[in-house]
Amino acid sequence: MFHRRHAKWIVLPLLASSAVSASAADNDTAASADNDASEIVIVVGTRTERALSDTAATVSVRTAEDIERELTRDIADLVRFEPGVSVAGTGSRFGLSGFNIRGIGGNRVLTVVDNVRVPEEFSFGPFLDARRDFVDVDVIDRVEIGRGPVSALYGSDALGGVVAVTTLKPFDLVSEEDPLYGRFRTGYSSADESFMGTANLAFGDDSIAGLLTITRREGEETNTAGGFGGTGFSREQPDPVDIQTTNVDAKFSFVPSEGHELTVNVFRLDSENDSIILSDANTVSRGVLTTDRVTEDARERTGWSLDYRYTGEATLIDDLQLKVYSQSSDTEQLTFDERVSFSSGPQSRRRRSVFEQEIQGLYGQVSKAFTTGAMSHYVTLGLDIYNTDNTSLRDGGTVDFLGNPVPEFTPLPTRDFPQTEVEQRAFFIQDEISLLNDRLLLSPGLRFDTFDADASADAIYLAGNPGSATPEDYNDSEVTFKLGAVYKLTDEISVYGRFSEGFRAPPFDDVNVGFTNFVGGYKTIANPDLESETSTGFELGARWISPGLQASVAVYQNDYKNFIEPLATAPQFAATFGVDPADGLFTFQSVNRADVEITGVELTADARLGEFVPALEGFRVRAAIAYADGEDQERGEALNTVEPLNGVLGVGYQANSGRWGLEGIWTAAAGKDEDDIDSESPRFASDGYGILDLIGYFQITERVMLNAGVFNVTDKNYVRWVDTAGIGIPGTAGFQAPGRFAQPSLNYAINLRVDL
Repeated sequence: MFHRRHAKWIVLPLLASSAVSASAADNDTAASADNDASEIVIVVGTRTERALSDTAATVSVRTAEDIERELTRDIADLVRFEPGVSVAGTGSRFGLSGFNIRGIGGNRVLTVVDNVRVPEEFSFGPFLDARRDFVDVDVIDRVEIGRGPVSALYGSDALGGVVAVTTLKPFDLVSEEDPLYGRFRTGYSSADESFMGTANLAFGDDSIAGLLTITRREGEETNTAGGFGGTGFSREQPDPVDIQTTNVDAKFSFVPSEGHELTVNVFRLDSENDSIILSDANTVSRGVLTTDRVTEDARERTGWSLDYRYTGEATLIDDLQLKVYSQSSDTEQLTFDERVSFSSGPQSRRRRSVFEQEIQGLYGQVSKAFTTGAMSHYVTLGLDIYNTDNTSLRDGGTVDFLGNPVPEFTPLPTRDFPQTEVEQRAFFIQDEISLLNDRLLLSPGLRFDTFDADASADAIYLAGNPGSATPEDYNDSEVTFKLGAVYKLTDEISVYGRFSEGFRAPPFDDVNVGFTNFVGGYKTIANPDLESETSTGFELGARWISPGLQASVAVYQNDYKNFIEPLATAPQFAATFGVDPADGLFTFQSVNRADVEITGVELTADARLGEFVPALEGFRVRAAIAYADGEDQERGEALNTVEPLNGVLGVGYQANSGRWGLEGIWTAAAGKDEDDIDSESPRFASDGYGILDLIGYFQITERVMLNAGVFNVTDKNYVRWVDTAGIGIPGTAGFQAPGRFAQPSLNYAINLRVDL
């Protein structure tokens, strides 16, 4: 539905376009399609700038041009054409989750923005689910997605992979010749009735420059393909949501002398989601009918960083990077219920759930190139120190129709874990060794991490968790290793192999979680004996990189030890079927599980056909496919986090003039068989699907660009496997209508960009 308040998103850029000059402007979208794959430089594989062909890892790169061309709205859209990588959250009140890479997701995948860690996920009960959607795509310059364990470079949480986001920088936009830069973008998507507007304003020269990026988004719920409305678990249409997000990113860069650069960055993201949860209305739990539920959810990420970089040829230093940063995040979720108790009549209930995390850190690395005999070395030493302060709060109350307080099941206010400060310190070293006239590149690396957690049980925690054990501090250390090798068979063909290790420190909430519900007859207890999760990864691959063709194949096996299962039945009470004889309460506890294995194969190809057949100049074909199989070897059960076979095929054309281009993209996924679902924690089995998307651009004038897309052209009704976790189990209480978790039916999007 078009609202009058959205008209500003159309008017502003049109006014700007009438004032632009007619001088030449670069066609960024066209340039993206023409990029030579052999020139792609990545950082995530080695923490140093390396050509993709010299990297012993599978790394995907998404650029600002890709984001614009594909009309990307959020981090889920960012990877929608990236097989083996996904972001869940469709149909959920709490929005998008973090990235899942090769079957591993959540806090087991490290996400960093300009080397600052994105806040962690935390959830507890039905009213608190703090997720990791803290990145606005319009501030992104590039994203690198590294698959598999990479803790030898990135430390804790890089158990399954890393997503490294790099934002726009002032010196990339202005220079002595072009001291002013301005760009305005606006867009609309029918998938969620959303409008957005972004302004990039930069000024400066080659020695001093500033950049301000402001993005505003207003939208509604994602229009899933479900048809039935009404209330309760059978509702197929999405719950109504009003969404407003503002992102501000400001940078100031200074070059005091050649080779030295200093950058100050200040950032803030605010998002508010107001919902009417019709899918929870007219449902019954514990003798109480919920007649109405409305929510107000807010999340905020603010912070600053100070970066210094030296590049030159000093005696002991070729490259030096230092970063000091501070970041705070706050997720607040409010729930308001109107209810009817079958025993006492009408009630009103309010719940307030909060998760806060603050992080302060220091990062530094120094690199030096030298030779020993026939070998060339590029040695990097690094230091990584960061502290996190973690706090949760759950509060609220219930009153009857006369305003009298109604007793709660548990004491409020309370905390789901004691306030915890975690300090992590790390040192790493890496050597990139070139042999055989640069035909063989070896990259061994080693990292040592220590972490200490200090848990403080304040009065709120103690009052809200009667009978819980006194929280315990804990500490540990880990050493992780990696070894990569790339061998160039020819200038275009190379093979590579990699062994790498990962780890994840025991989460603060699993170690010292505390919750007691006497009325419900259960409790959760701490486990200070939890061990770090660890992983080892083996990968073999081959690449063909030439001006007309980029192709690769990779096979991998990742083994995970001591996986932490949150809130499992306490094993020490197995003889009494999970019941603690001391108090008669069913007891949950986070525990380590052993021997999880994921194997898979991935293939990609990107061909510019004009390099082979001149008559096909301008045509491009790209394809990718990912298959993985995961098993909990201790129990002989499948892993629900592993996606079924999925792939994409795109066929595009770009006019010789570069003024316009079109691409059709076919995305397909197999269904999830019952045999591939954990029988002890079953889920709704998704069907296979294939959908067609059409995207294109048109250079209206030399400074005005139009991007448009039609998505799900065949109007397919489908549910992605990653979204089925919220559906429940067919035939059981609380089973949700799958249609509410389906992807949007036929929809379209349009963006307009004006360069000043």
